[in-house]
Amino acid sequence: MRKCFRIILLIIFCSCVHKEDKILTGNAIGESNSLQVFKFPDTVLKNQNTSGEIKYDLELDTLNSLRVNKRYTFLYVTTEKGVFSLEDIKKGNHDSFVDTVGDGTFYFNTKFTNLGQNILSGVIQDVIFTNEFTEGGKVKVIKKNTNISKEVFVK
Repeated sequence: MRKCFRIILLIIFCSCVHKEDKILTGNAIGESNSLQVFKFPDTVLKNQNTSGEIKYDLELDTLNSLRVNKRYTFLYVTTEKGVFSLEDIKKGNHDSFVDTVGDGTFYFNTKFTNLGQNILSGVIQDVIFTNEFTEGGKVKVIKKNTNISKEVFVK
């Protein structure tokens, strides 16, 4: 039964209709409506796990909450240089986290392996399954990606 559900979820997940991207840097938290909290130290130790917290705003801008059937929110983070898109993050070394409580809060940890100035990059992917169907009879899925980045000094 679970295997069947996973296959159906994967098929539905691939029928994306709408995608919206926003970019947020660690210094510009107040400029975005998507993040309420972004906590991660400016300086960390090499090869040491460091914890962070992100609070993602779950408010729906243009979508009526009655149209939402299911909603999943994921956080993908990487410390690899020059990686900013979700596709690039998924191709490389990354950690992923799921908002299991459903309040938009992610507690995450990561470690840096290079000394000096580094960048913590990530994407919050908000996937909304609606009660509506496309013209082809597929469930309408809305995806919103919010990019995050923060400069971190590693000593």
